[in-house]
Amino acid sequence: MKLENMMHRIISFLNFIKWCQDERAAVLPMAALLMPIILGVAGLGVDVSQWMSQKRNLQTAVDAAVLAGAWELGRNNTGYIEFSAAGEAVRNGYDPEIGTLDVVYDEDDLTVTATLSQEAKLFLSKIISSKAVTTSVAATAEVAFYTDGFCILSLNPISSGSLTTSGAVELDMPNCGIAVNSADEEAFKLNGNVTINVDNVNIVGAYDVSGGSADFTYNSLKTGAAPIADPYANFDTPEVTSCDFNNYNPEGQNITLSPGTYCGGIRISGNNNVTFEPGVYIINGGSVDISGNGAMTGEQVGFFLTGSGNDYATLDISGGKEMFFSAPLAGDDMAGISFYQDPDAPSGGVNKLVGNADLIVDGVMYFPKQEFNIGGTSEAQSDVCTKLIANEVIIHGTPFIGNDCSNKPADPIGEPIIRLIS
Repeated sequence: MKLENMMHRIISFLNFIKWCQDERAAVLPMAALLMPIILGVAGLGVDVSQWMSQKRNLQTAVDAAVLAGAWELGRNNTGYIEFSAAGEAVRNGYDPEIGTLDVVYDEDDLTVTATLSQEAKLFLSKIISSKAVTTSVAATAEVAFYTDGFCILSLNPISSGSLTTSGAVELDMPNCGIAVNSADEEAFKLNGNVTINVDNVNIVGAYDVSGGSADFTYNSLKTGAAPIADPYANFDTPEVTSCDFNNYNPEGQNITLSPGTYCGGIRISGNNNVTFEPGVYIINGGSVDISGNGAMTGEQVGFFLTGSGNDYATLDISGGKEMFFSAPLAGDDMAGISFYQDPDAPSGGVNKLVGNADLIVDGVMYFPKQEFNIGGTSEAQSDVCTKLIANEVIIHGTPFIGNDCSNKPADPIGEPIIRLIS
């Protein structure tokens, strides 16, 4: 039996040698050995194609995310940047259960950057590797600039009559617009006998005509619109120094004032001519209270109305004084701004620039927490850039709002223009 077994093994071995010498037989074991590699390589090719498609989709998602975030940044809604970015990313294919989205923004450069990482799906390439593959993409968007379509902006988001006309009003702004951020159905109230000619009107809510006749002419009108951003929400206010003057109340036919800190305000009345020398006037408490007849001028002058507690400075200019103020120039403190009320001022205050004379302001008037009344009997002037931003605006008489803002440092009031930069 042992010999027979040995012979059997010898014959089997000889048959194996013969089988191996057959090229057709040799292919089978080689194919069997190479099959996992062949399948893995083929699977890798399929998966690479799949990953490239997925990366393109994720790039679309991250592009949408930064555009949405930049839109919120452009409207000063920084608290909504990440929320809006994430929402747009999900709507464009991002799956937060298997990926991460990191969003950062820069308020100085007005940019939003996002990085999106998501685990790629493996199919046939699992045969040669079980490691997870992560796809990462990134994008940056910026607020490139703002359109400069508006000269008057009322900021209150809910009030009725956030912008109101009172009495006989004529407002001619054919190259400039009105924006009302209130969502109330009567956000813009046209009361009295009103003639308004403006370029464009943007109202979050709607408008109402009552109590008289209204000739309301415009090139475009949007109701139910998105609110317009406050361009001075992040303005760096001047430093408040110690008092140079207290409860300042000068007398005389010709009065000249110098820049400095006026504690308790400035009060000027009577028939006189008043000149404000160039520079920044810090009004700490009280008010800028000017009335009477005469003339009042201030070239390259800016007023910062501030205070503490419940005593924040207000503006009260009335009477028959003719007035011309121009704002500081580019590069100077308060460049482009004629009147700036501290955003910490309490709500409920009223500020006035009214009267029966020409009242020309070549600059920005900014009262974000309080009401502002504007009037006068001004006629059109050239090379004047007037912008009014207030919590609520009341318009009287025939004020002049100029929109010749070329080469002026006043910030534009308008829609943000967003673009991808990487």
